[in-house]
Amino acid sequence: MRYLKAAVCALTVVSCTFASMATTTSSGSSSSQQSLTSFSCLNAPSVSDFVPGDTMITSQNGVNCFAWQVFIGLSWPADTKTPGQPSSSAKATDFGKPGSGNTQPVSTWETYANSDAVFLPNGAKPKAFGARTSPWGDGPTPESCVSDDKAYRIMSSSRKASISEGSGGTFNMSGDMAQAFPSDNPNWLADKRGNLVYYEILFSKDQYDFIVDNELYNTNGQVDMIKANKNIAMPLGIGVKPSDDVTLGGLELKAAWLEVENPETGNWKTDYKLTTASVYDETTQTCSDKTLALVGLHIIHKTASQPQWIWATFEHKMNAPDNADLATAKNLGDYNFYSESCTEMDVPSQCTAKTVNDVPTTKTSCDVNVSPAFYLDGTKDCNPYPIQVSRLFKIQDTTDNKVASINAAAQALITETNAGSVFANYQLVNTLWSSAAVNDNSPPGKPPITPLSTSGATPTLSEVPVANTMLETYAQGFNCLSCHAYASVAQEAEEELGKSYATDYSFVFSLANPLPSLSCYWMENYDNFSWVPAPQGELSKQQCYELNSCGDGGKQSGGGCYKWASGPEQPAHPWK
Repeated sequence: MRYLKAAVCALTVVSCTFASMATTTSSGSSSSQQSLTSFSCLNAPSVSDFVPGDTMITSQNGVNCFAWQVFIGLSWPADTKTPGQPSSSAKATDFGKPGSGNTQPVSTWETYANSDAVFLPNGAKPKAFGARTSPWGDGPTPESCVSDDKAYRIMSSSRKASISEGSGGTFNMSGDMAQAFPSDNPNWLADKRGNLVYYEILFSKDQYDFIVDNELYNTNGQVDMIKANKNIAMPLGIGVKPSDDVTLGGLELKAAWLEVENPETGNWKTDYKLTTASVYDETTQTCSDKTLALVGLHIIHKTASQPQWIWATFEHKMNAPDNADLATAKNLGDYNFYSESCTEMDVPSQCTAKTVNDVPTTKTSCDVNVSPAFYLDGTKDCNPYPIQVSRLFKIQDTTDNKVASINAAAQALITETNAGSVFANYQLVNTLWSSAAVNDNSPPGKPPITPLSTSGATPTLSEVPVANTMLETYAQGFNCLSCHAYASVAQEAEEELGKSYATDYSFVFSLANPLPSLSCYWMENYDNFSWVPAPQGELSKQQCYELNSCGDGGKQSGGGCYKWASGPEQPAHPWK
């Protein structure tokens, strides 16, 4: 009946307005306060911990309201003992509770699996869901980074450009500081005070389980899955209301965090979602505690009705002005990423400048949305400078896409529930979905090659690109889907397979590393525990196993010990 009602409504009136009548939690409890806030959709959001698995209504305004419900539900205070789960004791008045980075409630999505803890060096098996990893890997932890109270995130501040092997001489910054574009030039972002933005990618338990269960965290597992004619296809989200048996399915987030220099001043604690992070500087090999403010958030969600995913993107309302306002100098408030007093400067001679048509850049720019003029390198005093940012495409408020009106309604609903909620200061930029969805992974058994379908992408690129000023600062003229359709297996897997096999619109699989190559090593006796390459030369795993006289960790029985390992000092790889 719900779908029928929506269809009738769509046929009889231009737009339908519905009121969100209560703030509820998925456990069924409800606050006594009723909201008369009006939404231009049938599926009006509520201030609750509910995260729907799919959208109830497949219309533009319907997916916009769906996006807001997902944002609210994922931002609900987390159960700190169970990653990925909301707190059952939190009240609606706790939603967006202001405070410092240490006192604000941790949002549920912040406890999701971090890509750095899943795609590990040497293709190792990931840590438990929600576990964090550190930039120093298995090496010794710097003394300044050790603390009992550091259960929060660790960001890597690599201010020194490094040339990666096989990159053709291009520089690659730490992934925690890099945007997707431009890929061949500096792509960091800093606010008008010169403070950096950091990025992190997280995903749901359902997506984590899919990756781990299929061993897609290393390139070997990706190759094995394709060779077995199995599609790399994330699970579908199902369930549209709290009483449904909800499965979230594939759900990814990419967050943009701005370093806050003086969080005790201004409105940081009252208007921003804050967190505390341990920022590791590879130049000095030290950690320092920093307060970070959420300034941008992508939420992409694969659902039963939208196998091409739903692409929603949120920002803080004080990030940057609309480009149209710059010419008239209207509405130029105190934005974090725009200053009317910008001054160009020469690129320091010791810094590595970006190149345009093979010509090195000599000056920084005060034009908006221009990528940085040089790479960061703390050892050479090549430090961040302010980047001017504007929103090229105004947030829409048309009959078919009432984003601005839905934003105002959602912000009012949040304020009615908690007058001081920091989340009332965030806004949906837009939501991309498909009005004619195609599932290239159905039927299974024939892994598709990139690009995947972009059928029915709505809104169309000609109507308005869907871009976030904090995550696509330098490429606001594109849509997510047109890029993600080319997401494929990791480079090493692609080279072995000979084709670019698709990974269900998700680029996270490109982060996978190969397992270390394994060989047979021999130790004559236990006197010195000295392992050397097997004297018989190159051996297969089975041959190595058959020569072994030590058994699986047993005592030597005559012929010497053999092990299958990645090196003489490495632990033996299991025989079976």
